[in-house]
Amino acid sequence: MKLELYTEDFFSSAHIINNYPGKCSRLHGHTWKVSVWVRGDEKDLDSNGILWDFSNLSDSIEELDHKFINDIVQVNPTAENLTLYLYKKIKSAAPYLEFRVRVYESLVKKESWCEAGDF
Repeated sequence: MKLELYTEDFFSSAHIINNYPGKCSRLHGHTWKVSVWVRGDEKDLDSNGILWDFSNLSDSIEELDHKFINDIVQVNPTAENLTLYLYKKIKSAAPYLEFRVRVYESLVKKESWCEAGDF
């Protein structure tokens, strides 16, 4: 039997988009929202009946919370690169599962997001 989970969490951080021809080339911050969908099979459940612990998302974003992202992510910290960074981090811890990661740059004024994943 296939299973699909969803969870979300938030973190606040600052960054600079290097070589960007606009305001984002200056230091600025966001409250980011990260959404994660997880797909697996009943056979992937651990001994407690858990496919993927929801706290894994909090653990994955903890290093970014209230930090300067440019010091952590080794590429230009665009929404796209941050999405790929988090997807790869989450996927590497459970490569037998399928993931979809969505990163919202901001929840104010407009909805803007980027996704990466297996489905």
